[in-house]
Amino acid sequence: LKRAGRPPDIIQRAYRFRDRRFCAGAAFARAPLQQAASRARRAPVMSMHTPEEWAHHATSNMTQARSAQYSAHRQIETSCRTHDCTVADNLSMYDSLHSSMAQKVRNSYRLLEKLQKRAESLESSLNKTKSSQMAVEKALRDKDVPLQLCCWRLEQREKRPLREQVRDNVEIALEEEKATLNETQRRLSDAVRRSKAMVSELQHALDEVRGDIEHKMQALSIDEMCLRSTERSLHAVVERTPPPPSARSGRSPNKLKMSRHQVALQESSKNEVQRQQECERMNRACTAREEAAKALREDNQKLMQRCETVASEAANKSERRMQERIHDNQQMRRRLEAEIRDTQGKIDHTKGTMSETKHQIKALDEPIDLTSSCAAWRKQRAAREHIADPVSTALQEHRMTVLQAQQELVSHHQQEKSNLKELQERRERLKEDLRDKTASLHIDLNCLTHEAVSFNGKASTSLSQHKLSKAMKLDRSFVPGAVHSAR
Repeated sequence: LKRAGRPPDIIQRAYRFRDRRFCAGAAFARAPLQQAASRARRAPVMSMHTPEEWAHHATSNMTQARSAQYSAHRQIETSCRTHDCTVADNLSMYDSLHSSMAQKVRNSYRLLEKLQKRAESLESSLNKTKSSQMAVEKALRDKDVPLQLCCWRLEQREKRPLREQVRDNVEIALEEEKATLNETQRRLSDAVRRSKAMVSELQHALDEVRGDIEHKMQALSIDEMCLRSTERSLHAVVERTPPPPSARSGRSPNKLKMSRHQVALQESSKNEVQRQQECERMNRACTAREEAAKALREDNQKLMQRCETVASEAANKSERRMQERIHDNQQMRRRLEAEIRDTQGKIDHTKGTMSETKHQIKALDEPIDLTSSCAAWRKQRAAREHIADPVSTALQEHRMTVLQAQQELVSHHQQEKSNLKELQERRERLKEDLRDKTASLHIDLNCLTHEAVSFNGKASTSLSQHKLSKAMKLDRSFVPGAVHSAR
């Protein structure tokens, strides 16, 4: 009765009933011994019992029967109460079990709903992050095209003639563009690496959430099956053993169950709380990962825009510097051409002067021969007439003047030859400089008329017809691709 948790008054009545049965049994056991002793003293007697013994024996049997009836009656009452308590406790446990299962199912549905929403959000974030990663990778590949063009232009400009290989603004701008493109590729590569790591983290989180969803759905299916079985069993028990009035009179066996299994209830409640907390922790961790992925996608977008802007500005700067260089080259070529024309004109003029000087020198041969002949003839005069007269003086002065003029003309002719040679050398140097600048101009025009393209996933250069038409207006002798190497 103590183990069954019966009330104290029932336990006390059971103790008293046991004591009475013990006393009655002891008296019944002593009666035969007393009767045998009496018969031994009264022997020989034909009857074994006296009337008093007979009456006492009947009375004792009736007393014991009443005691057994009373004990059976008390036991019946106790059993009925136990039956009622058992039914009530069983129904209470059914109610408690049904309530626990229903609450567990509701909690599982709530957690599954939250986890499924989180899984959908994670999948969306994962897809967006993958798209961002592919966009960054495309931006990284796209930088190969302008970088290839920049390196090609630098290689082409290395083929300029030696006198034209100067560190001009075009070379500086191309080197800056190359450094800028390399830096943008480095930053984009870092962004790709970070995006891959974030995609891996999101995929791991999504797999973890999906695994948890799968486990919870499996546990939920089992709990629902148990809940349905419990409901069917409860209905069957209620039909077989209707609840007693005590179960409908406000009895609260849940408190009794809580008192019996307080430790187990606390432990199970703690486990359920930990289960929900673990789910919440996972949800918060996934939310933090999604926020980090969103920030990374925004950073990637800003980085791609900055890199595109910087690369575009560097390319435009190189284009402007190249156009300025072409303009300066054109002006210098025009000046060289004008100087060559002036030098050629001076050469022609010098040649004309030289021809005139030769003519003048040749013209002096006649007066020289005349003065020589006259002087020779006058030496044949008679001795008396062979005097230094004014004619001799005039002939001498004429001869000296003509000879001096001839010497001056010869000297001028030599100087004219030297000037002509120098003019011709300068003209050749000017022409050579013009050829070098023309070659440099064609190289710059060739660089300017080509643009970067991507063919079959590979970066290459291609001729732009629009830019070619502009280049042909600058120099009609320009032939795309006909670049002469440096001498």
